[in-house]
Amino acid sequence: MSIQDSPPYDRNYKRYCVDHRVSIREAMIAIDNGYDRLCFVTDEAGHLLKVVSGGDIRRALLRGAQLDDPVIGVHDRQAVIGRTSDTQERLRARFSRRTSVIPVVDDEGKIRGVGRQEDLLPVLGVKSLEVTVVGLGYVGLTLGLVLADSGFAVLGFDSNRDLLELLNDKKPPFHEKGLQNFLDAYIGHNLRITDTLRGSSDVYIVTVGTPIDKDSKKPRLDHILAAAENVARVLKKNDLVILRSTVPIGCTRETVLPALEQLSGLTAGRDFFLAFCPERTAEGRALEELRKLPQIVGGFCPRSTELAMRLFNENTHTVIDVGSLEAAELSKLMDNTFRDLIFSYSNQMASLAEQLSVDLPSLIDKVNLGYDRNFIPKPSPGVGGPCLSKDPYILMSNFERFGLDPAVTRSARHVNEAAIPQLCQRAEETLSDIGKSLEKARVFIVGFAFKGHPETSDIRESTTVWFLEELKRRGLTDIRAYDPVVADADLAALGGVTVTDVESGFANADAVFVMNNHESYGSWRIHHLIDMMDHPAALFDCWQVFTSEDIAQVPDLTYSCIGVG
Repeated sequence: MSIQDSPPYDRNYKRYCVDHRVSIREAMIAIDNGYDRLCFVTDEAGHLLKVVSGGDIRRALLRGAQLDDPVIGVHDRQAVIGRTSDTQERLRARFSRRTSVIPVVDDEGKIRGVGRQEDLLPVLGVKSLEVTVVGLGYVGLTLGLVLADSGFAVLGFDSNRDLLELLNDKKPPFHEKGLQNFLDAYIGHNLRITDTLRGSSDVYIVTVGTPIDKDSKKPRLDHILAAAENVARVLKKNDLVILRSTVPIGCTRETVLPALEQLSGLTAGRDFFLAFCPERTAEGRALEELRKLPQIVGGFCPRSTELAMRLFNENTHTVIDVGSLEAAELSKLMDNTFRDLIFSYSNQMASLAEQLSVDLPSLIDKVNLGYDRNFIPKPSPGVGGPCLSKDPYILMSNFERFGLDPAVTRSARHVNEAAIPQLCQRAEETLSDIGKSLEKARVFIVGFAFKGHPETSDIRESTTVWFLEELKRRGLTDIRAYDPVVADADLAALGGVTVTDVESGFANADAVFVMNNHESYGSWRIHHLIDMMDHPAALFDCWQVFTSEDIAQVPDLTYSCIGVG
């Protein structure tokens, strides 16, 4: 393959060229306006005569040359050149320790491009690169710690002063398995925390959030744009920018790229490099999964892809090039919207099973058994969380942009969001059947994190929080709350609840709602707790945590599960 066909070959050579009649002063201006500290001296027809560097001019001035002297007389060395007929291997051989940028000429000696050693040699010593992680939430902090654990020097940037104070004190801002040990090992060492972006880093990884507007359900890109602008102000030649946030397809190229180029004055693919490399971990096991899960990479150009792949190869065994920024963006949306879709299938089936008096969770176990083509999940009290409740709307915005109907994705989200109103309706009917009113009931809600397994303290877009808000709208005032992981202060901040322990929550309760599947619930003395309720009472075991057949036989207790009639 000739160098003409090689992606690193830079054909934007005219900015390097000066006429052989110009003065040393004019050549210095041309060199100063460039990036590689040299210029190519040509004749009127564009034939290469000399390569002159800033060092050549400095040495000539020390020998007595004047600024108005012709640049052609600065030295008489023969230029090191590449040829358009060279293979990459042959061109690489022309570089040396002192020569890292060379002109590439055709058979007539006319300049046709620029070859750079850094673009043509494999990336070496990737761990010598300093990495800045922009945004220290669930995604950014766990990634920064794993990179630090892999041997990188990492800067963690965030504008939240309270968060930075916690991290500098080595206090976890959220629950994550193994997080404390990583903070103890790396904060102040391989991972330094800062509220100021500096230009010292070689790689910038943007991990800020992309929320959706509550009313329009359209993605908001203001956080992404602000982060890109902050990075652009410190971006320098040869840096790599990686976007890791979930974004609409096209955001990296159409929003992030222009912001980086306009504010930095640099050009992507030539002066700096850009890739989209989505986060794919599950909260609760992110530190483990960052080491095990395949990492998807989509680069702006081949060099961008190569750099990003080399970076992530240091901490995970499999890195997958999907071919473009847009393909990588779509990959992330496919991950989460597919999961939302399959969960909606089970939640849709739950409504039918309840009418048929069928135990759907038990039936799913039997239907899946030994049948590899199936992986039907258990039904749930809706699907929330910071990703699955949001990403379908991001994907739908891309469909609508092209005039397409995202019917399946929209229907799945509708089914999952309808689960909480349906639970409220079922609770109202159940309590009415035992002679009680939901609006006047003493209610105990268990499990506010958006999932119980793997455990997390994250209550963002939790269906339990949606359930609480619905109960408050119905006028309930006696609501007690418990979660085995979420901090009491975070529960109290939700308003309208009394934070309590498990026994106090069950005591004299008319209804108990177990809203997530934390494994600790399985160790409860469930019969003892049920005895403490104000009978007749109702237990809504939304994840069928309690499988003992005799619970349903407890006198004056109505026991309900999602998908069980």
